[in-house]
Amino acid sequence: MQPETQIKRLDNGLRVATTSMPHMASTAVGFWVGSGSRHETSVEHGMAHLVEHMVFKGTPTRSSMDISRQIEGIGASIDGFTVEDHTAYHAKGPADQFEPMFEVMSDFFLNPTLDPAEIESEKQVIREEIAMVRDLPGQYLEDLISEAAWGMSHPLGRSITGTEASLESFQRSHIHNFFQRSYCGENAVISVAGNIEHEKIQDFVASRMSGLKAGSAAVPQPAPAPEILHRFHEENDQEQSHVALSFPGVDRFHKDRFALKLLDVILGENMSSRLFQKIREEKGLCYEIQSDLVSFSDAGLLQIYLALSPENLAPALDGILEVITDIRLDGIAERELREAKAYLVGQSRISLENTSSQMMWAGETLLFFNEWIEAEEAHRKVMEVTVDEVLAAAREYLNPRALCSALIGSGDSCRTLERWLGAIA
Repeated sequence: MQPETQIKRLDNGLRVATTSMPHMASTAVGFWVGSGSRHETSVEHGMAHLVEHMVFKGTPTRSSMDISRQIEGIGASIDGFTVEDHTAYHAKGPADQFEPMFEVMSDFFLNPTLDPAEIESEKQVIREEIAMVRDLPGQYLEDLISEAAWGMSHPLGRSITGTEASLESFQRSHIHNFFQRSYCGENAVISVAGNIEHEKIQDFVASRMSGLKAGSAAVPQPAPAPEILHRFHEENDQEQSHVALSFPGVDRFHKDRFALKLLDVILGENMSSRLFQKIREEKGLCYEIQSDLVSFSDAGLLQIYLALSPENLAPALDGILEVITDIRLDGIAERELREAKAYLVGQSRISLENTSSQMMWAGETLLFFNEWIEAEEAHRKVMEVTVDEVLAAAREYLNPRALCSALIGSGDSCRTLERWLGAIA
């Protein structure tokens, strides 16, 4: 039985999605804000992420400890995250505990204290987070490839966490102003999925969220054309080199988005992909290699990541180029496309058996497209893609001369990548 989703828009612009899954024992709740790091000005670098941290620090009636205890004490869990184009808070708990779970979430969403002492304390927590990312090459590489793709002058090219210098400059008034303009009805979505009754939940949400001002939807600075830049971070004590290659992609509304997603699966998203089979299984050059799509409202990227010993970097880069060239020249087989479709749709359907995934689907659909889109409609679009459309996408977007790159590793690795880039330019 397919879950049923209903949408309601409140007078303050807040969109509410409820997905009924009566056979489940849990309910998942998401609060979504259409503001992330790309909505920051140059002097607000890291502000969206700091605000996300601060709402958990307490309200006039609840301390941060109260928030944790009142969620976990009913058998639920809670978390939040900030990305480039949105911020989200999500909780999951027993279905019969929805009301107390929502009470806590609505309180910190509407009434964060933003206490100055807590702000200074949380700045130090984020400094530790920044230091931790620097010590994790796989995560730090994501910041470097964003810099290379978009440039540091644009919010998409800057780290989500901010820097020590930007954190230091934030005062309570700055944080409060960002919160006030971002956390409003026209810029937010609430999604609930699980063992629920639509009308009862929508009425309950409306009663608790009536105090949220309408405000206006956040409008990001337009994305720049992807740049062809290269960011090398030399660390000679690294045993492995961590490399990212990024190609210009498409936005989440583009007609090619389904073909490009299937190309991504065939290229490097799973273990039967061409990159995994060629670079890891056939040549044994690395343990980890994968590709991924990044899509925003007005831009996108297709990226390849790998980690390997420095002496394997040159043959691995040549192997990647060989895979890309083969796809662009000869296309893909019907079997490859059929299996990629089965993988993509199958994994999506399996995921959507979960209340959290249904909550995420509803929240992201409303936030990104401002309308409810059935998952099966997206699946149908995937199944309609042809071999010729995937080939056209490969030739359009997998252009080696348009790629940017990032590397964390030894000086020798940096020079190896530079030579390879020079040869394909």
